[in-house]
Amino acid sequence: MTKRLLVLAALTLFALPAAALGSANTAASASCKAQLKAVGPTNFYSAAMYKSFGACVSKASHLTAAQRQALLSAEKQCRGEQTATGVAAFDAKYDTKQKHGKQGATSNSFGKCVSALASA
Repeated sequence: MTKRLLVLAALTLFALPAAALGSANTAASASCKAQLKAVGPTNFYSAAMYKSFGACVSKASHLTAAQRQALLSAEKQCRGEQTATGVAAFDAKYDTKQKHGKQGATSNSFGKCVSALASA
């Protein structure tokens, strides 16, 4: 009987942190889904953002709710600015003169915009 109580107590102690971790991952996953919807799959899965959905969740799980919200807000603002001004003007504003990759895509102007707005 005592062994059963000890095993049950040990399982309960391990289950509480796992449940808390699960809720953080759920919030991170919801945040990543919102980011994916806000910026579109082409931009979300680009070198400038994330290689996979799991990479987004991993990064977002280390952020507070306020930081996740600031990041999402900054992404929406940058996407709107990029659409309104055009890609060339947007890249010029965030000074991305370096070329990368086989297609010669400009470097991380979107990431620089998000970083500037999210940290402000």
